[in-house]
Amino acid sequence: MSNVDRYIEEVVKIGDMGSNFLAKESARTLRNNKFVDVLKNGMNGISVLRPGNYFAVVHSLSGDPRISEPKEYSASCVDKLVEMAIPGSVPVAFANVIDSNNGEIPLLGEIMKGLTGRAEDYGLAILNGENAVLGKIIAKKANVSCTMVSFIDANAGRKLINGRNLGKIIREGINYGIFDPEGKAIYMNSDGVGTKTDCYARNGTFSRALSDSAAMKLDDKSKIGASSKVLSDVVEFRGEIPQEEMENYANALSQKYGFVYLLQFEDVWDRLSNYEKGAPSFNISGSAVSTIDENRLRNPLVPRENEFIFAVRGHLNPRSNGITARREILEKVFGKMWHTKPEASMFLDYLTQPSNILSFLFDELIEKNLATSVFHLSGGAYNGKLARPLAKQKLFAKLEGLFEPHSAEEFFIKHSGGSVANAYGKWSMGVDGFITTKAPYETIKIILNHGYETKCVGVTEKRKDGKTGVELKAYNGEMIYFSGN
Repeated sequence: MSNVDRYIEEVVKIGDMGSNFLAKESARTLRNNKFVDVLKNGMNGISVLRPGNYFAVVHSLSGDPRISEPKEYSASCVDKLVEMAIPGSVPVAFANVIDSNNGEIPLLGEIMKGLTGRAEDYGLAILNGENAVLGKIIAKKANVSCTMVSFIDANAGRKLINGRNLGKIIREGINYGIFDPEGKAIYMNSDGVGTKTDCYARNGTFSRALSDSAAMKLDDKSKIGASSKVLSDVVEFRGEIPQEEMENYANALSQKYGFVYLLQFEDVWDRLSNYEKGAPSFNISGSAVSTIDENRLRNPLVPRENEFIFAVRGHLNPRSNGITARREILEKVFGKMWHTKPEASMFLDYLTQPSNILSFLFDELIEKNLATSVFHLSGGAYNGKLARPLAKQKLFAKLEGLFEPHSAEEFFIKHSGGSVANAYGKWSMGVDGFITTKAPYETIKIILNHGYETKCVGVTEKRKDGKTGVELKAYNGEMIYFSGN
């Protein structure tokens, strides 16, 4: 089995199974307090908080690295969050990220016993979560981090951030984001950078990983039309990493885009592996906390028949998914220390290009009622992230004139032993995302104003024969079909 095939089989499918299991395990905690409103059930369901007149306080932490037993380790994460909640605030809910080395259900079950047990003890709802299979990057069985939302009286919240409606404070070494939801529903979604951090560690460009983390979470929340308030990440590390430089990078993103970006650095000792003895390693996971108005909740974004599909891209990058398979290929061809080989320098440079953050482009198009749906090519790429949502609406699209992928992709396809179709099934292949719209000229203008390239590559249709998903013309001329079912 090729690396790409194995990645799709072991990571994507196991990950989906695990995510479904986690959603089921978390469901009962949604009844734990009066602020939760469940809008859509299931693995891809939507649960929100109804804050009323309260301000929201956000902070993130990971489990106690000294604890090896999964149940007690995950429980310690929630204990720490509650203990470090700002005095006067009331913890309401949290979202979690489980980064494991194999994603096995029995392990996830033990971890969830710790999380749901503490959720019951403290009256908390588990609002969302992420299940990531990171292989040998995780040295123990799993690492767990959580992001908590607490509510605080509006006057007290505004006082903490000097009369503003959105801000950040640091208390006892913990970073907190505080904001006024203005009565809107609060939504949380979680994700991480995955094994791309190993590539950044190998060439010392640690801070770039923050763009990946932001893109994965913020681009996801845009799909339901939510508005970013706080992005809160746990940066687990082993060895020396440039914390101040990373803080500055996060602050620059905050200032550029108008949200609060929190980094909580956690020394996790030997819970992370490294590419050689003594080398630094790190892992980034967390949650975006956003608001969403009632009109958007009642009118979710969905593609419809006879809409134009625009491909969007910025600088060429691999985004932040499918990196494990690429790293395995490089190790197979160039050896364990592949990053030191001159002939591998082009591939390392490509793999350490940060993801383009499409969220703020998406948000403007949605706010101006130009985009009917938005897609970014993370895990599952053209099949999971484009064909599947089209198929849910019984839509089909033939895509032509897609952007050319980076030249490195031919190397990865060749040495994976897989097909070009498999590559498009997992990797972004030169495109960052897609937009559906009925207003092409206005949409093009805004995309270009954000500094991205764009092409109209297809039109949605409902086929009489029931065919759904996407058929695309690959860079080599091959026609590839993904049903999305």
